[in-house]
Order: sequence, then C-alpha cells, then structure tokens
Amino acid sequence: MRALFSVFPLFFAGYFRGLLAAYLLGAAMPGWAQHSADARLPVLQLNAPDGQIELAEHSQYWIDTTGTAVVEQVEAWEYDLPFARRPAGHTALLDGQVMWIRFNAMQLDLSQRWALEVSSAGVDAVSLHYRDAIGNWVEQKAGDSIPVSRWPRPDRFPVFELDTEQTRPVTYFIRIEHARTPFSAPLFIYSHPALLAQRMQEQFLLGAYFGLTVLMALVAAAYAVAFRDRSFASYAVYIAALAAAQAGLLGIGGQYLWPDFAGWNNLSSFLLPVLAACSGIWFARVVTRPRQFSAVLDWLSMKLMVALALLAVVDVFLPTRASFLAVTLLIVVAMAVVCVMVFIAWQRGDVTMRWIALGFVPVILTAPFPILRNLGLIPISFLTQYGLTLGAALETPLLFYGLLRRAAQRREARARAAALTQTEPLTGLTNLHTFEERLHDALLRSNRYKHLSALLLVDLSNHGWFAKEHGRQIADYALVLTGSCLRKLARDIDIAARVGDSEFALLIEGPVTAAQAVAAATQLVARALQPSDLLPVGSHLKLHVAIALVPDATCTSQHLDASEHLHYLLASLREMPANTRKSIKTVNF
Repeated sequence: MRALFSVFPLFFAGYFRGLLAAYLLGAAMPGWAQHSADARLPVLQLNAPDGQIELAEHSQYWIDTTGTAVVEQVEAWEYDLPFARRPAGHTALLDGQVMWIRFNAMQLDLSQRWALEVSSAGVDAVSLHYRDAIGNWVEQKAGDSIPVSRWPRPDRFPVFELDTEQTRPVTYFIRIEHARTPFSAPLFIYSHPALLAQRMQEQFLLGAYFGLTVLMALVAAAYAVAFRDRSFASYAVYIAALAAAQAGLLGIGGQYLWPDFAGWNNLSSFLLPVLAACSGIWFARVVTRPRQFSAVLDWLSMKLMVALALLAVVDVFLPTRASFLAVTLLIVVAMAVVCVMVFIAWQRGDVTMRWIALGFVPVILTAPFPILRNLGLIPISFLTQYGLTLGAALETPLLFYGLLRRAAQRREARARAAALTQTEPLTGLTNLHTFEERLHDALLRSNRYKHLSALLLVDLSNHGWFAKEHGRQIADYALVLTGSCLRKLARDIDIAARVGDSEFALLIEGPVTAAQAVAAATQLVARALQPSDLLPVGSHLKLHVAIALVPDATCTSQHLDASEHLHYLLASLREMPANTRKSIKTVNF
C-alpha cells in the first residue's frame, strides 16, 4: 500500500506535464492541438476510378436550430454535438436554421485536384471550411446571397476546391442556409476531369433546349408579325418565359445572364415560374377562347393571372414560407384550369386542339416533380431537377406544330370565304358579278390590241327534265357536271361562270377566230354527251351554245359594255328551241 501511494506523485507530475505541453502546443498553433480527423467518421479516400464520389454515406450532419454557431464552435464541440449520418435523399426545412455537414477526406496524390459540388441551384448560402497545413481556417462561400461572379468557381451549382496540400486526413465542415423550401441537395466530390466532362455533357443538352426555345420563339414572333396572329405571339411569350424560369431554376441564368446580381439570382427562382404560369394561362386563353363556351372559366383564368401577379409582388417584399406555399397552390390551380380549357376546346370539335393538348401533356406530367420537391414531399432527383426541362423541350415543337396546323386551316378557311364572294357555291365557277368585271377587262384589252375574244353562253336545256323526272338532287348533279365540262375546256387565262339558273358563260381570251370558237363549242357539246355515274342510266347532258366574237368592230372604247354584251347573247341563247337539233348558234352583235 505504501508503494502504491508513492506512485501517485509521479503520476500526477506526468499528467500536469502533459497538460502543460498541450497548452504550449495550443498556444503555438491556436485551435489545432486536438482536431485531427474524427475516428468515428470514416476517412474518405479520394481515389475513385471514375472521379465521382457521392458524399451521402461518408458524411454526417447536424442542424443548428439557433443558426448562430460558427465553425470554430462546431469544431470544438463536434464530439458533443448530435452529428448523425446523412442518408441519400435526406430532406430538411431550414427556415431560420443552419445545417452543418462534416466529412473526413484524404488525398494521397496531390497532383490530382478534387472539388465538392452542392448539386442544386438556388441554395441561399453555403460555405466550406477546413484547416490548411499550418492550422489556419480556409473558407469558401457561394450561394444566392453572393454574386455568382464572386464564387470560388463561377458555375451553375456551388463548387468548392478541396485541400491539395496535405496527404493526411482533413476534416471538412459545410455550412448551409436555405429558407422557404426544403434542402435535399446531394453532395458530390469530383475530380477536375470528371467535373469538366459532367459540365460539358450538361451544357450540350441544356444548350440544345435553350437554343431550340430561342429559335422557336423568334420564328413564332415572325409569324405573329407576318400574319397578325395572337396565337403565335402568346406562344412566343410563353415558351420564352418557361425557358427563363428553367434558366433561373437550373442556375444557367446566374452563371451566364446575371452573374453580378445576387438579389435577382435569388428572386428569379421564385418570380420566373410565376411569369411562366401567367403566360401559360394567357396562351391557353388565346388558343382555346374559353368565352365561347364558359364565361365562368374565362373569368377564372383572368382572375388567376391577376392573383398570381399580386401574390408574387407580396412574396417579393414579404418572403415567407406561407407566401411561397400560396404561390405554389395557385400555380397548381392554374395548371388545372389550363387542362380544363384545352380539354373542353378539344371536345367541342376543334381538330387542331388535339396537337395543342398533346403539346401541354409533357409539362403537365413533369411539373409536379419540382412542386412536390419544394413542398418537401419527395427528395431532389433527376426528375425534380430536369424533368420540367425535358417536358418543356418536348412541348415546344409540339405546340408550334399545332399552331402551324391551326394557322393553315384558318388561312384556308379565309381563302374559301374570300372565294365565296367571287364564286358560285354549287359549281365552284365564277359568279355573275365577277364574270362581268372580267369580261369588261377582256373587252378593253381586245379593243386595245385589235383582236377578238370569244364569248360562249351555254344552256343546260334538259335541266328542267332532270328536276321533274329525277328530283332536285340529280338536277344539281347535272349542273355540277356542266360546270366541270366548262372548267376542263377553259385555259388558265379563260374564265367560266354560272350566270343563270341553268345558264353558263365561257370567255375565251383572244386572239380567237370564229373557227376556233365553234371548235371549242363543239368540243363542249361532245363532252356533255358522255355518260356519267352521277346521272341516271341512259341520260346525258344536252347543251345549247350561243357564240359571239367580241368586241364588235363597230364598238368604241366608250361603248364596251360587258353587261350589255352578256344580256344580248343570253337573250339569243334563250330563243333557241328546246328540241332543236342544232346545238350551236353563232350570234353577231
């Protein structure tokens, strides 16, 4: 026992000498004496063959509910703080709180450089902390609170360089602030070649989408100006707004468009989706015209656009989780209203709405993924990050094709409507008024160039018999067949018209001789005698033709009255007996 008591002084002397040495070492290297790599956290070897390491299973996290801890405190208390392993897909709402993530990493080959990526745009503030070889803190900051141009590596995601001067294990601390939407971004460590290859692939695919959008928007704007079509104008605005929203959400805008504006980089991910939703409602209203079938739906779409705009303004000045949820809810309602408008327009028989409805489908199917992520219902993934971009890339050409078909049908309808003012509906030949105008012009040309034109007046003499014996439909078939015979005989410069109930006219532009005019009339009568499946068996068309060469040699330019010539020849035609065997009559004015 006495020997045991004699050992105590030696033990305590050694203990206090150790404390003194530790104190002196700490004084020489502040904060460095006790902080080697945490033995409870495995050391990550930076030697992945493919140059990519997901940090989820190699890191731990702790949430500072006060948001006041600094890295020195976290380092000093890390063995006492409730750090836990951060699984893949971990989601946390950090309003007013701070997430700390720590991991140990060791790099044996200092010639190879590695970088840490927080694989999500829109993070409010994120910083990486570690001690260098002499124990000083190294800090790198990024996030929407800092202009992208001042990030350690200007990129669409926050990227930090790891230590390249130490071959021993290094403990890294990541501090993350993120408000209003849950944080679930994965963390990856890349070698520089792997990160460069990743970015080149992303830039190629995203560049294809944005290039397509710019091209389609410019072409649609050109169509809108050329054809004065509001559908193309609203389409151009919609796809441009949707692309701008994608640029904000994917970090492309902060990297290339507004790298020096941290405030707008933060607001863009909230405001631009609202702009895209409002422009989408406007586009749907223009192409579906809901007022035609539902005044309530039209009123609701207008009020939704106004409500979204006002709520977005409120959200800018009073950004809260509640205001963000309200905006998100209105965007969901807007998507539902667009679906209803398109579906009803399609059901009402608008054939082109089939393509427009098909164009909306990709975005309607992929938009819920980022919405559910922002609500904290699903973690970040490929679909939540890029699903809407893929949907927009499919939607852009489909909607444009639908609008092209719609515009083509409208132009065709307008052409038919314009043609109805100049043509006779049953036969498709020129009407009487237009024929008189063309005849007047032909008379003037013939008088000027001293040549003759031929005017043929044709009567379907058995039209009344068809109507009496076989009904009005067969009589109309006979008229249509007569018009077809005239159309086949007429040249490009000639004009055929229906000028009465069963009377037709054919103007053969000169120079024409009398023999040529008679030959044309003979050919017309012969065509009419050919049997047709539209007429009853054993029946055929019987035509009487009156021919005149115009203008008369005695006429002057002041007496070239087209209506007078036409009525005179028409009266001569009606004088021909119904049962006459001579079907062609030559008339002199």
